[in-house]
Amino acid sequence: MSKATKRLGRGLDSLVSNLSAPPERVAEPDIKRGRTPDGASHETGSSSVRAIMLTVGELSPNPFQPRNNPTDENILSLAESIRRSGMVQPIVARPRGGGYQIIAGERRWLAAKSLGLAEIPALIREATDDQMLELALIENIQREDLNAIDRAKAYRQFCSAFSLKTEEVANRVGEDRSTVANYVRLLDLPESIQGQLAGGTLSMGHARCLLGVPDDERREQLARAVILNQLSVRALEEIVRRERTRQTPPGPAPAERKAGRPAHLLDMQRRFEEAVKTKVTIQEGKKKGTGRLVIEYYSLDDFDRLASLLGVSLE
Repeated sequence: MSKATKRLGRGLDSLVSNLSAPPERVAEPDIKRGRTPDGASHETGSSSVRAIMLTVGELSPNPFQPRNNPTDENILSLAESIRRSGMVQPIVARPRGGGYQIIAGERRWLAAKSLGLAEIPALIREATDDQMLELALIENIQREDLNAIDRAKAYRQFCSAFSLKTEEVANRVGEDRSTVANYVRLLDLPESIQGQLAGGTLSMGHARCLLGVPDDERREQLARAVILNQLSVRALEEIVRRERTRQTPPGPAPAERKAGRPAHLLDMQRRFEEAVKTKVTIQEGKKKGTGRLVIEYYSLDDFDRLASLLGVSLE
């Protein structure tokens, strides 16, 4: 099992009734043609899955598909693989409106259409809209070529379609809540930056750093500077940190700076600041081993970022 499958936990098998893996290549003589229940079937509990051959025209796309239009290049590459080796894995579909609606395997269907294939192998099962979206989401997240914005939109679609919190979505796809929240927050960035992130000219690290900048115009300026000067994430973080420091209202120097703090406490304070990317103050209490840890924030977005970093739910 792949690392991605282990991480996501429920995966495709959970929604295809825990079927054993299909053979290396599905041979036509082993699959029944038609919609009648006497086709080859697998029974697991209350679910029934039938393996049949379907004409390409009987199928329609999954309306809950979170992935945007796949590129012609990807479809052509998959089509060439099918032309050489055949359809290695059947698509999964559900009966709908006199035809069948694809649950998983839309790219394989598009590739088969581009080759002019008349029929393709399919596993037919009942599925709710909830399961349709969940399976489409998981199938896409498991793909290495899914960009961060498509993934963020998939998570947000899951939240809005079924009125779920990010914690609930995280549980259903086997992710940490902070991971899902961090992806969804990318959609707060200007569309120009989202496009740069989706296109690969900005990294996820750059984007997360820009979320700590409260002004969209400044975010776009910094994004252009990153691309033009090929700035690393660390370099961008340093720029943002310096700007925050300049924006901090002037005030009396902290008491610990006046008194001359122990070197080990100043070093620990520096480490905290590097970890959370903002100003941190450690104040010792009167009683040994007590004190206060003060973490500063400079905008509501910055507050949300720190809450997510510390695993605090704001919902």
